[in-house]
Amino acid sequence: MTAFAHSDRLRRFSNAMVIVTTLGIVLIAVAMCLVFLVPEWTRNLLLARLGAAGRDLALTPGRLAAGAAISAIPVGVMLFGLWQVRALFADFAAGRVFTLSSARRLRDFAACVLAQAILGPISSTALLLAFTLSNPPGSRQLGISLSVNDYLALIVGGVLLAVAWVMVEATRIADEHASFV
Repeated sequence: MTAFAHSDRLRRFSNAMVIVTTLGIVLIAVAMCLVFLVPEWTRNLLLARLGAAGRDLALTPGRLAAGAAISAIPVGVMLFGLWQVRALFADFAAGRVFTLSSARRLRDFAACVLAQAILGPISSTALLLAFTLSNPPGSRQLGISLSVNDYLALIVGGVLLAVAWVMVEATRIADEHASFV
């Protein structure tokens, strides 16, 4: 292992990030369960995701169930990504930095970031459709929104994925070179 892998700074930072990601996983899971049970929270979610279009949508049980099902997909991807990055930081804290496992965890996290960039606009559109589909003709809505955050997630996810691919190749080359010695 390199001196970097045994760095006290990396170990402390990684241990802190394990705690931060664990808290994030728990809080996001609990919040997403509650958001469709507490009407005010549902309204806030709709306003955040749909803007003014979410202000006057009726919160019927069927619409809430559809909203929960639609939201479960990007939230599930997010939780999986957080789980991967939590495991990555745990590896770093244990000194396992330049390993195939770390590269794969980074790759999986990067894929989740990329997926979020795609799922964000799709899930917002699906939420708006789910909450207006049963409206009378003329008051149904279809809206597609793209944000700078979606674009940044696409770029950051792409960079992380490229770095992960490079790490996978680097570990393969290092293993190959180690077998010659």
